Amino acid sequence: MSASGKTTKTLVWILMAMLILGLGGFGITNLGGSVRTIGTVGDKDITTQSYSRALRQMLQGQSSASGSPLSFAEAQAQQFDRLVLSQLVATRSLDAETAALGLSVGDARLARQIVETDAFKGLDGKFSRDDYRFRLQQIGLTERQYEEIVREEMARGVVQTALFNNIQPTASYADTILNFIGEERDFTWAILDETLLDAPLPEATEAELVAFHSENSANYKTPFLRKITFAMLTPEQMIDAVDVDETTLQQLFNERAAELNRPERRLVERLVFPAEADATTAAEALTAGTKSFEAVVAERGLTLSDIDIGDVRKDELASAGDAVFAARAGDIVGPFTTDLGPALFRINGILAAVETEYDDVIDELRDEYAQSRARRLIDVEREAYEDLLAAGATLEELAAETKMELGKIDWHDRAEATPAGYAAFRETANRITLEDFPEIIELDDGGLIAMRLDAEEPATEQPLSAVRANVIEDERRQRLLNALENKARALAATLGEGRAFASIGLAPRVETGLTRAEFIADAPASLMVDAFALITQGETAVVRGSDTVALLQLDMIIAPDLTDPELASTRSLLESQYENDLAQDIYNLFVSDIQSRMPITLDETAINAVNTQF
Repeated sequence: MSASGKTTKTLVWILMAMLILGLGGFGITNLGGSVRTIGTVGDKDITTQSYSRALRQMLQGQSSASGSPLSFAEAQAQQFDRLVLSQLVATRSLDAETAALGLSVGDARLARQIVETDAFKGLDGKFSRDDYRFRLQQIGLTERQYEEIVREEMARGVVQTALFNNIQPTASYADTILNFIGEERDFTWAILDETLLDAPLPEATEAELVAFHSENSANYKTPFLRKITFAMLTPEQMIDAVDVDETTLQQLFNERAAELNRPERRLVERLVFPAEADATTAAEALTAGTKSFEAVVAERGLTLSDIDIGDVRKDELASAGDAVFAARAGDIVGPFTTDLGPALFRINGILAAVETEYDDVIDELRDEYAQSRARRLIDVEREAYEDLLAAGATLEELAAETKMELGKIDWHDRAEATPAGYAAFRETANRITLEDFPEIIELDDGGLIAMRLDAEEPATEQPLSAVRANVIEDERRQRLLNALENKARALAATLGEGRAFASIGLAPRVETGLTRAEFIADAPASLMVDAFALITQGETAVVRGSDTVALLQLDMIIAPDLTDPELASTRSLLESQYENDLAQDIYNLFVSDIQSRMPITLDETAINAVNTQF
């Protein structure tokens, strides 16, 4: 079995690009002439070049994915360097196995692949030996080294094709998942309230409250507190220091004129036709009412989203402008000549002109400018504040000598006092230790804060006298839910005898065609789970939530329509995922088997020597 020519050619081209990226600008010769390999698998060397190249590709890939540069130290902290090494070991394991099996690629086929590689073609589109040599020199490889890399890559492709060929997902895999996500339920349910109880709920005795408090003492603990002192400066505190003159405000108003003053616009769909006659015929059918606009769009092989041109000004519609802007919402006008051909226009909405006077927005503009200016003033002050802290100033001294204001907070996860609303404060407040020195942290609105952890107070149980009101409320809620649950079970038995919800004093809610993904806002959280646990028509369940009790009865189970386009698309995705997962498992097992039979040696000194180059 062999990989297809197209696949192999693609692999070689990708390999060439990876080699160029991996070695571009990297001084691999800095390792010294004696360090050539970092290890072996069987009789296959893992070269310093291949390891360095793979590390560079990893750093480039991770940086591109995250949108910010990733340093090698950060990559090491996340074990990316070890992942790269394990992948190289796996690759060389395959190379060793292909060699042991006697699999290789002949010189003629190797030459054909290299000759057909676009990277080595000259201006005339033909293979250029000069370009070939130049490209290889760029990446620090000789012709022999590169050809050996390509030969091994192609041989691996043969093995991988054999491994992954004819992997077929079992029908039961997709069917099971589709049945789970696509199955629907019809059911009737109702929430029980206190009026359904046979007798009013009595008040709790003192002994019952004491017992409840004792059994649930963990619910009445004070929160774990972190006593924090902070110095903070926000844009609001700097507003008074900002002078906003009328000239600045007028300039800002002028800069935002396009946003504050907008002409009248229309929400429009434009349906273009290949010829004037086609457009006229369609317009006549729409006028006669023999066709809907949607039908005409479908006949053109389009959807409404394809012809939606959004909100437009009159001057953007050229010759159609007057008619479109004279029409009412829902009207269809045309045909009119456009750059794309004759077109009909449907008006979906009318957006009135927006005209804003300077006096109407002066306060908003003043506040916006003042906030922006205050943030810039704070940013100017930041370095001075950092220098003071670095010199050993306390937060109290920092507040005394600068515009920062001193404050204290008993911090816990539910604290609401200033500055708990800032995400940067919450993150730092949770990780700061008693040994940490204060440092300047930027807040969400451009403000600054520095903080110090003064002490920690563990959570403690509160006596009944301190939480009596809460205990009374919680104890009553629990007894009420217990009573309602017992009542629901009694009513469920009545429903089982064939009676309807209304006949036993319940207000029924009928749900139809619901899947597991549906959500019912005021129902107990587990209602949908319990509904899908029922398997027999007429079967009932009592559902208890944190504050409510519900009774439900299954009316019908509706099997999913596996011919539905959405489910068919989901099946395709599931089968593709299954194939990929199975292929990866097979690959991992195959490589693990090879490695159990092949001696593997790694030279940590050489590995560290490569690492130090990054």
